[in-house]
Amino acid sequence: MQKLIVLRGAPSSGKSTIAKNLKNLKNKVTWLKVDNFKAFFAKDITEENEAIDYVNQAAVATLEHLLSQGFSVVMEGIFQNPKYITLAVDIAKQNNIQFKVYELECSLEALQSRDKVRDSVKEGCRKPLGDELIAKLNQVVKDNPWSGAEKLNTEKLSLEECIEKLKGELVS
Repeated sequence: MQKLIVLRGAPSSGKSTIAKNLKNLKNKVTWLKVDNFKAFFAKDITEENEAIDYVNQAAVATLEHLLSQGFSVVMEGIFQNPKYITLAVDIAKQNNIQFKVYELECSLEALQSRDKVRDSVKEGCRKPLGDELIAKLNQVVKDNPWSGAEKLNTEKLSLEECIEKLKGELVS
């Protein structure tokens, strides 16, 4: 049975780590990382605010395609504007696909600490986002909740526990 799982949270909350551990081509479960669309629209982070609607629109269009191909999708992003979560959920509803939305949370201190040691930073692919931007995006998520999202605390639960919980959602 097809499913849509949406993971929303601040940078470093564990969205990508969880989502990439859930993808499984054999079982037609894919990971849709909204941030992957940023490079299509913005040269750097300073242009991101102008591009963010295009980024989310592209991700929602891709979601619609993946669902039409029979995939279960784990879609993850910050979703500064939660209307894009609503659009994703509406697509699932229109196609009689079960869905669940999770809002990942943990303390600001943990987010800022994790930002400095994320794999992409360790691998030299990017610099840390920085404490100020992490705090700003964390506040945006807190100030703009999506009604109906289940809270998932990635500081109280280990990432392995979160992954197992969501694996259960995908097979139930």
